[in-house]
Amino acid sequence: MRLEWRIGLAATAGFGVMMRVALAAPALYTADQAKAGQDVFAGNCAACHGPNLGGDEGPALAGPSFAPAANHLTVGGIFNFITSQMPQSAPGSLSHVQYEQVMAFLLSKNGYPAGTSALDYAAALKSAAPLVSTVP
Repeated sequence: MRLEWRIGLAATAGFGVMMRVALAAPALYTADQAKAGQDVFAGNCAACHGPNLGGDEGPALAGPSFAPAANHLTVGGIFNFITSQMPQSAPGSLSHVQYEQVMAFLLSKNGYPAGTSALDYAAALKSAAPLVSTVP
């Protein structure tokens, strides 16, 4: 999976030149975290966001309506929101590990690859990694 960014460069004649820079999406979580996150999501989030993250009472959490490039979302921004505002019925009530697992699950469902290093709570809060869904 690749994320595409557009960078505007000012040419010497004063014209804007657009070029595409393809960046590999970072592997921010492990497959085990995402698998565990699916269970945490099912028990704490799916009632509002739907079992397939397509939205229901709450918004979709996967696909272009959740994280289009134009929104300039970051992993840290979304993680901060989730940890302080979710689940809606009991904000901040999950453990740090459970929040890491849910975020890993969300990343996996938005096209981010699993890696060998686990998503860390403190690092996720500060992460400036862009969150752009690459799934339809």
